[in-house]
Amino acid sequence: MSVGPAQRVDEFLDLAVEGSSKAAIDLVLRLLDDLVPSGTIISELLVPVQREVGARWQRDELSVADEHLATGVTESALHALVGVDAVPAKTGLVVLACAEGDWHALASRMFAEQLRSRGVVVAFLGASTPADQIATFVRRHRPEALAVSCTSALFYTGVPPLADAAHAAGIPVLVGGRALSGQPDRSRRLGADAEPDDADAAITILDDWREHPPVVRVDPTPLPADALELDRRAGELGEVAFGELARRFSPMATYDDRQIARTREDLAYIVRYVAAAHLVDDPAVFTSFLDWLLEVLAPRGVPRGAVAASLDVLQPLVGEVSRAGGHLITIGRQHLEDTG
Repeated sequence: MSVGPAQRVDEFLDLAVEGSSKAAIDLVLRLLDDLVPSGTIISELLVPVQREVGARWQRDELSVADEHLATGVTESALHALVGVDAVPAKTGLVVLACAEGDWHALASRMFAEQLRSRGVVVAFLGASTPADQIATFVRRHRPEALAVSCTSALFYTGVPPLADAAHAAGIPVLVGGRALSGQPDRSRRLGADAEPDDADAAITILDDWREHPPVVRVDPTPLPADALELDRRAGELGEVAFGELARRFSPMATYDDRQIARTREDLAYIVRYVAAAHLVDDPAVFTSFLDWLLEVLAPRGVPRGAVAASLDVLQPLVGEVSRAGGHLITIGRQHLEDTG
């Protein structure tokens, strides 16, 4: 009895980390020869592999270079897989694009190929697609829907411009990706008409829309101006906070260059995640980020107290720009105490 894709994850992962593209390609093509559908190979093998690659980076078991090498192997396997598995088209066109600013295109490319494996005609426009290009494309090609991928809350601000561009042409919008799938309240606040959890759910929604076209709004997606301002000024506020943190948090005197650089980045990220949580009116966006940040920093030698101290210095700075943002930092600070 042949071994299925879910049982080959560890084997493929070893090949990916080694950079063994040819062996990885052979593995997925053998599964295809065993009549495993390409969509299943993607969902049960390639997607779990990429999640584990990210988890190993988070635990500091892989460097950024290692992560990029492994991701390149997965991309090669995906290209080989879809290159030999042509599925007849059964439905009309769906346009798939990444939110503006989101350069992580592999997950959305895998989703595009899962849709294709189910007979959907897909135009995949790639990473960080500009809204004006979306507007031109959907008016020219009149797709059944636009699907927007968003891998991180950092890119929430890049979703509404794409949704608005599609809506202006009367095209409904699906929104998904790790940062939004299964989060209808967040997605709707960013302009989505539906938010499928996976390719099967997307097919169901598209079939329903074909029978019962949704009414899409033509007005721009309303967004809190202070959240957008926070996102815009995140780097500036992070730099001001860095100087204050260096004065108030004595362990920084022992940081090496890598830790210093990471602290500068993280201060700006904290502000951007506050902005993202405010955009979708969901504090869990911010508190979940803090949990993730602590998990990333611990194996890299940055003490837990650094995050709490960062929130303390950022709170008044963020509060001057956005009262709601300042309140979110207070919620985050309490979350650290409750989970510490």
